[in-house]
Amino acid sequence: MTTSRLQRLLDQLLPEDLSGVTFVRDYLQLEFNPPPRINVYSACAVVLESARTVFGQPAFANAVIGQIGKQVTRVTEDPDQVLRISFEDGSVIEIPFGPGTFEGPEAITFWGKDDKWASWPP
Repeated sequence: MTTSRLQRLLDQLLPEDLSGVTFVRDYLQLEFNPPPRINVYSACAVVLESARTVFGQPAFANAVIGQIGKQVTRVTEDPDQVLRISFEDGSVIEIPFGPGTFEGPEAITFWGKDDKWASWPP
């Protein structure tokens, strides 16, 4: 899938809000008035104005649940192999997908509208 096609898929998150978070054993599911839905198999992080917390740390669950109801304002796939979902208050969910950041075949699975989907790394 080309970069522009991936960006069009990611743009489905605009201007959705995070509507649900599900913790499933060793991965995280983020729902944006599904679809879209993102399964995260890497150690993602929530970056707030005052702190950064990573999946598995005690404060992570409260931080990611605190994102529910916030509207997505920007989604980028950075050259450092991190998918960044930015919210209206300046907070960010960072999902790494580079080598060594996940176990298994993919770091991210994105299930979008109209049965469109993708996985990272592509």
